[in-house]
Amino acid sequence: MKKCCALLLVLTMLLSLCACGKTPDAPPTDPDTGNTTTPAVTETGAAPHIVVLPYSAADSLNPFETKSTMNRDICTLLYDSLVRLDETFTPVPSLATDLQQDGLTLTVSLRSDAQFTTGDLLQPRDVLCSFERAKESPCYEARLAAVESCAVSGEQVVFTLAQENVRAASCLDFPIVKFGTQETEVPVGSGRYRLYHKDADLYLEANEAGSAREEMELKTLKLLDISTRENELQLMQIGEMSALFVDPTTLERTKIFAVEEVVPLLNLVYLGLNSSRDHLQDPAFRRAIAAAIDKPTLVSTAYDGYAAASDAPFHPLWGESELPDVTFDPQAAPGMFDLLGYGLNGSGQRLKDGEKVTLELVCNSENRVRMACAELIRRQLESCGFTVNLSSLDYNSYLERLASGLYDLYVGEVKLTADMDLSLFFAPDGAAGYGLLPDSASAKAFYDWRAGAVETNTFVQVFLQDQPFVPICFRSGILYHAKELQMEGSVCENDLFSNLYTWSY
Repeated sequence: MKKCCALLLVLTMLLSLCACGKTPDAPPTDPDTGNTTTPAVTETGAAPHIVVLPYSAADSLNPFETKSTMNRDICTLLYDSLVRLDETFTPVPSLATDLQQDGLTLTVSLRSDAQFTTGDLLQPRDVLCSFERAKESPCYEARLAAVESCAVSGEQVVFTLAQENVRAASCLDFPIVKFGTQETEVPVGSGRYRLYHKDADLYLEANEAGSAREEMELKTLKLLDISTRENELQLMQIGEMSALFVDPTTLERTKIFAVEEVVPLLNLVYLGLNSSRDHLQDPAFRRAIAAAIDKPTLVSTAYDGYAAASDAPFHPLWGESELPDVTFDPQAAPGMFDLLGYGLNGSGQRLKDGEKVTLELVCNSENRVRMACAELIRRQLESCGFTVNLSSLDYNSYLERLASGLYDLYVGEVKLTADMDLSLFFAPDGAAGYGLLPDSASAKAFYDWRAGAVETNTFVQVFLQDQPFVPICFRSGILYHAKELQMEGSVCENDLFSNLYTWSY
């Protein structure tokens, strides 16, 4: 009797540890055979046909605390969200079954069959605690900035918005964890995989009992700690990893024997215009500046093709509406400047009221790709007859120059949220509001658009007429994967492994 009691006590403690978000030390067993599902190891010690993904042991796998991109990507496999974004940045219900918005109130109904790896069904309080944790997390605070609060109402969850935003549901892709585990090292999730240790290695096991939307052909994935490894691409080259995401603008790339999948990003590169300065006060002059920028050449040259040119401030792949195609007519801009009274002298220089026109363009020297973009813009404007002084500044000096208003143009980049919120530009305290007039036509049209009072195409037309800044392109990332690894469908920035259910060897 004592032995039975002791055994029951041990089992109870083990179950308690799993429920508290501890990482299991061994994989689950196959109920049909009683064997573990870890791939068999060959004589060389290599596990055949197992996908190996990078992560950093120096960083957290708590989705609210992780800092690295690679760990954040791994977390999308461990944790589901209310919605997920597809390849057109459109929200698709995941743990949510229905989303109803009425003014500042967004009511979400939850799946009744969703359960965590502990077997517990998803409850509204799990969403509430996850929201509160995500709201204060650097990973998710930007996208949740417009959501003021969250409350439980029966079996539903009600979000209250700080401002009217008919696309707020796009921002509800924060991870949902089990109540009471949000502060643990590895919170309990309901994602496609669960985490466990096997000896000194870390694995992901397909979560058959969870709320995965698709059947995973790859039942087991292995995680490779690269926190102390210097060359990520070399690890990919020699076959130590099956897949690797890279940002082409921050990594000196070399040709490797792997397949490339382009990952569209919401990183908007733009030419800022100081609307309070002389010539740039005129919207027609701003439109002529926009017409002078050869965006396709900037994309193919400065960004090596890993970007999508855009005239509108929205990603061309965004599924909400038809956005204007990007065109470039090298004769259009000079003619526009001529009509505005900016004639050419005998030396081919633009004059206004007999005075030579000089433009001051500033850029952060610490970003080599953006500097290459600025240099090309300088040449393109000079080909129209303007003298352009390009100031290459360190980041702090760059910000000081923008804050002082002592510039005409600047090259910048912002990360948009999935609701395509442009308040970064149009809000009085917006982080990218340098040189913009808060009472401009485009600012008014933006807030009307965000509230649902005008259509997207209407706002875009107002924007293109007012031209408060010049969108250039949206950058892309790269997902490298082994040639032997087969996959179908597109990949999405916020869920790099959205098509993992199609992966196979």
